[in-house]
Amino acid sequence: MRGKYLVWVGLFMIAALATLATKYYPFFPGDVAVERWVQSLLPQNLHWAQNVSRTAEFPWILLILAFVFAVSWALAGWRAALACVLSLGGMLALGYWLSPMIARPRPSPDLVHVFQPLSGYSFPSQFALRYAATFGFLAVLAAMRSFGGVRAALLIVCSVIIILGWVVRVALAGHWPSDVIISTYLGLLWAALLIRFALKNRIAQRVAGGEKRKGRKFFSGNWHS
Repeated sequence: MRGKYLVWVGLFMIAALATLATKYYPFFPGDVAVERWVQSLLPQNLHWAQNVSRTAEFPWILLILAFVFAVSWALAGWRAALACVLSLGGMLALGYWLSPMIARPRPSPDLVHVFQPLSGYSFPSQFALRYAATFGFLAVLAAMRSFGGVRAALLIVCSVIIILGWVVRVALAGHWPSDVIISTYLGLLWAALLIRFALKNRIAQRVAGGEKRKGRKFFSGNWHS
C-alpha cells in the first residue's frame, strides 16, 4: 500500500517539476528540431489541422465528453461516467489558471513556421489537456476495466487520436512539442487518479454488498434450521 502512494507522489513530483521548468525555459532542447521535422513531413496547407484543433473547442468538446461519458458508463458504471466529467472540468480549470502563471511564449516565427499567429501562451496546451481528459481518460479506463478486443480497440483509437492531436498542434506551431507532451501527461495523471478513486469506491461497494448477502443467507439458514 505504501509503495503505491510513493508511486503517485513520484508521478506528481515529475508533473510539478516539468511544469515549473516551462516557466523558466521558453523551449526545451530538441523542441525546435522536432517542430521543424514534423512540419517538414506535412503539406503546407494546414487548414485540415485547424479543423482538427477546433474539435477541442466548445461545443465540440462537449460532444466528445458525451461520447466518453456513455462509453465510461458502459464499461464501469455511473461513477466512472461522473469521473470523466470531473476529469474535463479539472483540466479546464487548470488550463485557465496555469497559463498566465507560467506565461510561456508561443513558438517564434523566427525559429519555426507559424501557420497563424495566436494570442495567449504556449503552456499548457488547452487542446492537449482536453484531449487527455476525455480520450486519455477513456484509454486509461479501458486499460483498467475492459478486456480482449474492446480493450485493444479503445486503446488503439484513443492513442491514435491523442498522437494526431500532438502532430496537429506542433505542425501549426501553436505549441512546442514539450508543451503538448507535458500537458497530455498532466491530463492523463489527473484522469488516472479519478479513475482509481471511482473504481475503488465501486469495489468497496461490491464487497460490502457481498458481505450483506452472505449475512442474510447465514441468518436465513440458521432460522430454517
